[in-house]
Amino acid sequence: MSRRAIISDIHSNVVALDAVLTDIHAQQVDSTISLGDICGYGPDPLVCIERIRQYTAWTLQGNHDEALFVEPHDFGKNARLAIEWQRTVLEPQIESSQEDEERWYWLQNLPPSRAEKDVLFVHASPREPLYEYVLREDFEDSGFGLSEKARGIFAAVPWLCFCGHSHRPGVVTEDYRWWRPEELDDYTFIIKRGRRTLVNVGSVGQPRDAIPLACYCIFDYPDSADLEKTAKTALLSTEGGRPAAPDSGVPEESLGAQDETRSSAELKKARDTVLMSLPRVTFRRVEYDIKAAQTRFRAVPQLPPSNAARLAKGL
Repeated sequence: MSRRAIISDIHSNVVALDAVLTDIHAQQVDSTISLGDICGYGPDPLVCIERIRQYTAWTLQGNHDEALFVEPHDFGKNARLAIEWQRTVLEPQIESSQEDEERWYWLQNLPPSRAEKDVLFVHASPREPLYEYVLREDFEDSGFGLSEKARGIFAAVPWLCFCGHSHRPGVVTEDYRWWRPEELDDYTFIIKRGRRTLVNVGSVGQPRDAIPLACYCIFDYPDSADLEKTAKTALLSTEGGRPAAPDSGVPEESLGAQDETRSSAELKKARDTVLMSLPRVTFRRVEYDIKAAQTRFRAVPQLPPSNAARLAKGL
């Protein structure tokens, strides 16, 4: 199995980013990637950019990163004030160094999406990679059936899609049920072949789901490019495994029929073998020194006070 840490929406909060990078190191991942929005909201865009360039295999461009170079799209006052100040920090001037110019060019030319076989990585949404929010309520049936937005989002998912942007972590599949990390066993969701799945990895630096901890996820997947073949081989070797709990993300048919001739320990071992062989995503909630981060935010007079205040409540 390979392990990949996926982070997003750092928003110039270096205190949160450093805590997450420390946690990632402890998880012994093979690589780390970023889905964008290094910039925006916070006091440390420069150091966050350097951290991302140093510690990630690649990164995407988010809408706040893009707003450094174009007229911001649908920005509120607080977001606009932050990005206007950050532009004065990052944009090269006549006396700027070659390093400053190269950093600016790098940030300007990041892509908003990336595909690796049938896994899509985007900042925002699979059908609109920079701006569209993917939210839990998009998949709720208000009595008139599923929304066109929900259908359109999944029509753009090849098999698996990772996104950020909304700062609200969760998993949703083609049954249109949204799972929050706290609703999953051990914060882990098993990803089934043949079922389109979208994962919102949450936010490192500006959580918005009323949980003020930094959030990211780890994607475990077979080394083989043929994930389906790998999964089927594992499933055949564990015939007789106990069906999974309905909220585990593991299809019951994958684990076979109950075999009463096997001990509970044997069944558990067989089931664990299956789980460890299947692609899965695990959410990580990471504590960081929010007060220290707020102090850094408040030290920059150009940043609105609310950008610091909201960190304490994750809103």
